[in-house]
Amino acid sequence: MPVYQFHCADCGRFEASFRMADVPDSTACACGAPARRGVSSPAFGRGGSAMKLMDATRATADTPAVVDRIPPSGAPRRAAGKSTNPLHAKLPRP
Repeated sequence: MPVYQFHCADCGRFEASFRMADVPDSTACACGAPARRGVSSPAFGRGGSAMKLMDATRATADTPAVVDRIPPSGAPRRAAGKSTNPLHAKLPRP
């Protein structure tokens, strides 16, 4: 649900949640005075884990992880995950 910013003449700014179809031009403040809706920037940073994943992915484009040496021969290797999707079996293999 979107968060909207309102301004009370007595208390100052506060935020309130409303459905987009039901957002009023003004609402009552906690003190009871009317508060007008203001214009604020969108809250893109309030996203969940999907938003954090997109930010991390975007950051790796600018600063990718770089391997600076060959791993030791005795180091365990990560096994590649095998897909259980039957459609993947039809894809060409390198």
